[in-house]
Amino acid sequence: MVVVVKVLVVGDASREHAIADAFARSSQEPKLYAAMSRRNPGIAKLCKSTGGSIAIGNINDPQFVVKAAQEFHVDFAFIGPEEPLFHGVSDALEEAGIPCVGAKRYMALVEMSKAFMRRLMWKYKVPGRLRFKAFKSLEDAIAYVNEYAESVAIKPARQAGGKGVKVIADLQVYLSKEKKEVKAEHVKTVYEKHMAVYDDIDDKVLIEERVEGPEYTLQVFTDGRTVKPLPVVQDNKNAYEMDIGPETGGMGSIAGPGWLLPFLTEEEYKKSVEIVQGVVEALWKETGVRYKGVISGQMMLTALWG
Repeated sequence: MVVVVKVLVVGDASREHAIADAFARSSQEPKLYAAMSRRNPGIAKLCKSTGGSIAIGNINDPQFVVKAAQEFHVDFAFIGPEEPLFHGVSDALEEAGIPCVGAKRYMALVEMSKAFMRRLMWKYKVPGRLRFKAFKSLEDAIAYVNEYAESVAIKPARQAGGKGVKVIADLQVYLSKEKKEVKAEHVKTVYEKHMAVYDDIDDKVLIEERVEGPEYTLQVFTDGRTVKPLPVVQDNKNAYEMDIGPETGGMGSIAGPGWLLPFLTEEEYKKSVEIVQGVVEALWKETGVRYKGVISGQMMLTALWG
């Protein structure tokens, strides 16, 4: 007897299109379904071609996603974006008896909260640590940057789609007053613009030491014990060419050929995998729960090794 596996892909962006395309090319020939907030024509076409269907609604609403999964009678779900994880969609699917590739809400804190992740790394001595401070109030954050004379990176304390990050080099002594004003103004922007729409974490602004080096991303599949790494990629964050302009959620990305990037050695790749493995193990020690799903390590190749 031929058993057809039914898969629900949650999400409607290019990442989920790539995930759906990978499922559609599987030799097991699964039937594809999708829960989307907006209709992605590429995903919809793949679902139709495999005999599946789509549901349109709020993918951050656990009830909507569970209802879609139950109506489609899927065997398991694969959540692409981070926000549904932050809203407990994975938890709701598991409670409804539907296996899910995606971290539980509390475990997803490691991606939602930059401060949580950094504190975890310091507590369990995971390599790759930077000096940082997180602030709940605007006044405290501004007071800190006014006293901190070194170069800093100012970021929203929450995952905000890659937006709101600003690196400020404080190298010219004769511009110290002006640099303080720039730092304070960006802290205010992060607090009042980028974090104003989020009320799910206490920390609002993260300020950490500035480091330099090429950035790259290492994603892994994990069951909370072992990690299965993917090839590294590098995204183009800046809005304009030549690495200038405000940082965005990503204007595109490059990868390969192979598992590395031109500036990354095999040894550096292995150390990157060890860092992500260390975070997975730290989560287990901290919570007693296994992280299951995909975890994304945002890396920078620097002269530091802390």
